[in-house]
Order: sequence, then structure tokens, then C-alpha cells
Amino acid sequence: MGILEHISNVDEAPLLVAELSGNHGGDLGKAIELLEAAVKSGADAIKIQTYKPETITVQGRCDRFLIKDGLWSGYYLHELYEMAMTPWEWHLPLAERAKELGVDLFSSPFDESAVDFLEDTIKPKVYKVASFELNHFPLLQKIGETKKPVLASVGVSNFEEIEIALETLHSSGCPSVTLLHCISEYPAEVKDFNLNTIKVLREKFSTTVGLSDHSQGFSVALAATALGARVVEKHFTLDRNKSSVDGQFSMLPEEFKKMTDQVRLIHSALGSNKPIDYVKEFKGARYKRSILVSAPISKGDLLTAENIRVARPGDGLCPSLWYKILGSKAEIDMDVGHPLKSEDFCYSE
Repeated sequence: MGILEHISNVDEAPLLVAELSGNHGGDLGKAIELLEAAVKSGADAIKIQTYKPETITVQGRCDRFLIKDGLWSGYYLHELYEMAMTPWEWHLPLAERAKELGVDLFSSPFDESAVDFLEDTIKPKVYKVASFELNHFPLLQKIGETKKPVLASVGVSNFEEIEIALETLHSSGCPSVTLLHCISEYPAEVKDFNLNTIKVLREKFSTTVGLSDHSQGFSVALAATALGARVVEKHFTLDRNKSSVDGQFSMLPEEFKKMTDQVRLIHSALGSNKPIDYVKEFKGARYKRSILVSAPISKGDLLTAENIRVARPGDGLCPSLWYKILGSKAEIDMDVGHPLKSEDFCYSE
């Protein structure tokens, strides 16, 4: 099943995406190990990022380019991206390894040259637009022209900007966009998510919706699944060493595995939109109440509170008929425990 088919098939659990980001620490061997561990931990797809420092920023050294707080405090933008980038020559071997393992690998391009490169090399089935690129309209147009589906994070956009981004993508040829609710803090605090926004996004923009999650743990992912998220993206790491630049808010393999198991369990519990027929679905329904014979009855006897009773099991007439049945005449002999049927008596005049 392809990525788009998975997302649109509500009988499937959400598409679980492992974001490798810069947690490879500049080591291709570790990047492949990351990919393999993510698949083993239950990932449906692998995501990487395609950029070079010069395609995101310039080599400014004034305060405007200095990160002053958070996980990467003290880094200038250019040096952070230089440290965290996935070398472009790694893309093909990573994509080939993903294919061998039966999953798709796709990427977030950060400029038009990255889209050209991806189309020439790994030919991804979908594209991801990062939160901070949703107003990069030349990039959106370039992605749209590939005529491939898009996952787009909305973490730093208002509704007007989302509307323009969707229009740009669709008018350029993009067939479908899944909006990913996202809090673009690293790590993000669970209390800041306002997950009901998932329903608002789905209704306002008439599109499928998912979650790009930078929080620690997986409580947000589980809640989003219950709210109908069709994609859950989480950063993945083998360790939380300094070389794993996103390690603080990324999931270790055993954590990711627990999340995938729980997301799929919750999805199975959600079921379909068809109401449950509790009587047909559950065997326990036979132990509800019905009208049973509580003392021996001979043909011609009247049915009274002394010889019939509302009791278990539930294979007699419905207790809603109790007052209508009282005073009726028995048509047959009945022993204690007999489940009263409509043919067993005639209603009193």
C-alpha cells in the first residue's frame, strides 16, 4: 500500500513516520542504522530533510542569526544547519535501503534545487513541507509541479497563510495535501498543543489532517489518533548524545515501538462510524433481563407477578411488555425458567 492510499484508508491506523533529521551525527552508517531501527520499531515510512546551509540562511554573524534559547542555544543558524544536514549523496543509499525493507522514504526539501535533486534521484512518492517553509511560495509551486501529494506542517502559520499555501500547491498541480498540526518548539510542551485544532483544520480546509509531534513521549500522538489524525510524525534517534542534534525530543527505538503499538491499538478501538448492534455483537447481551416463568403455570392460568418475573437470562420477552402481559391467559403449560414468548399466552381483553 502506498503512502497516499494508507492515509486515505480510514480502516488503516495512521501512517507512522519516523523523522531521522540530523540524528545521524554526520555518519552514513549510523543513518542506515537509524533507518533500520525505525522500521523494526514499526515505522510505516521514513522522512529525511534535503537542504544545504546556504539554501536556508546566509552566513550572518549578528544577533539576528544567533539562537539564544532552547535546545540549540549558542549556535548561529548557518553552523547549526551545517552540522545537522543530511548529505545529498546519502539520499539514494538511504532510499534504496528503505525500499529493501518495504517502506517508503521521502523528504522535506527546503528550496527548489532540493526538489530537482529529489526528482532526479530518489523520486519520492510524496513531499513534506516543513512548518517554516509553508510561506516559501516558490518552493510550494515547485513541489506542486511534481504533481505529487504533500504533507504540510502548519506550526507557524495562521489560517490565511494556510489558505494561500493550499491554493499555491493545488494550482501548481498538487493532487492532495494533508495538513499536520504542529507546535514548532523543540521540544514542544504537551500543554501547548490544543489538539482540538485537528478537527478545526479538517473542517475548515476540507482535507485530511495529521500530527507532526516534537513533544517528549507519545501521549499527544495517542490523543491525536483518537481525534482522527491520519499521519503521526515523530523524530527518531538511537541515542541522546550531543551528536544527535534532535535527540532531546526524539524517540528511542523502544519508545517508538510502544507508540506504534498503542496508536494501532487505539485506532482499532475507534472502529467504524457504523453504530454497534450490542445485542448481535456481544454474547454477554444474553444475560440482560427478560420475562421468565417463576412458578409452574398450567394452560388457562393467568399470568401474574407471582408466576412470571423480570429476570436473567435475556431470552424471553422484553420487560417493556410487563404491564401489558399481566393478566393474560396461558396457552400452554410452562415450567419455572421458561422464557415467555408471545405465542405462549393470549393478551387479556
